[in-house]
Amino acid sequence: MQKIIKRIIPAILLVALVLPLVFAAPVVRAFPDNCGTNPSNMFRNGSMAPGHDTSFGIVSQEWQPFAIKGSPRFEWVDNEKWDANGAQYFWSDSVPFDAGIYQTVGGLQPNNYYRFRIGYSHARLDPGNAKNEIHPSMGRQVGVDPFGGTDAQSPNVLWGPSIFNSAAGMNPPELTMTFAARADKATMYFRGIFNGAQGRAKVWFDVACMEAATDMPTATAPAPTATSTLTPTAPRPTAPRAAAAAKVPATPTPTKTPTRIVSEIRAADTATPTPIMLISALSATATPRYARTDEPESAPATFDMGMGLVAGAGIMLTLGGLVFFGIGFVWWQRVH
Repeated sequence: MQKIIKRIIPAILLVALVLPLVFAAPVVRAFPDNCGTNPSNMFRNGSMAPGHDTSFGIVSQEWQPFAIKGSPRFEWVDNEKWDANGAQYFWSDSVPFDAGIYQTVGGLQPNNYYRFRIGYSHARLDPGNAKNEIHPSMGRQVGVDPFGGTDAQSPNVLWGPSIFNSAAGMNPPELTMTFAARADKATMYFRGIFNGAQGRAKVWFDVACMEAATDMPTATAPAPTATSTLTPTAPRPTAPRAAAAAKVPATPTPTKTPTRIVSEIRAADTATPTPIMLISALSATATPRYARTDEPESAPATFDMGMGLVAGAGIMLTLGGLVFFGIGFVWWQRVH
């Protein structure tokens, strides 16, 4: 009898220790919804679902490629992504490039502010060891043409700060922009830059999100375009040549007012442009929807031990009661 009891008690203790882990409910990580697939996302195919063939390669549906320099190869991939729809990928073997993808979004209200971001991206160099490494030659940048043009080299394009040699892949603030629309459409650019190094340069883009910046006031409309008026040419005077010395100097003809305020355009010959339409990504704005929160990507799973302990304790007490009832019953049988 004592041998049976000695075997049963350790078994009960083991079950009591294991049951809390078995019945523990894993805590769901509180990530916001993927804004790339959210119905309110103003981008079409913000999750970079597979796409269409272009002269540059395969580009995600609803997006178009551009190249300012070089001609990297574009592909749709599902090996480096955030959601199940895959990602846009482009690469080059050691040859520098400055390229990316763009999309024109319509239905905007001129002088209203909008915010967009690339929620998940990487720029890495594989030097030949099958490892994607952070490298100072690799950079990323976002930009917008608030007039809806599709020329990435247009002076109308407002570029945000570039981010080089960075491991930040999830929601880097440099890749978020807030801008004032100047037409009923705008074109957003996601740009990858490779300045050249030995190896394969790789860029991935996924989770593109855009929304109305309802926390921002209405922007000031640009100055109207001046209308040129031709002045009739006066007939040549017939006064003597000596009278010309007394003529009042002519007032220089004023130049035309530019279509847009100069400070609102990214001037190519200015070292420090002042695009007043662009609101810094670091300014205080309403909390946007992100691809996910900025937690470590390898954060360990956690468990809620409270419910597990309660369940385990209850089961342990039940089993213990049954065992002691059995022991008492056997003892009673032996006595009688």
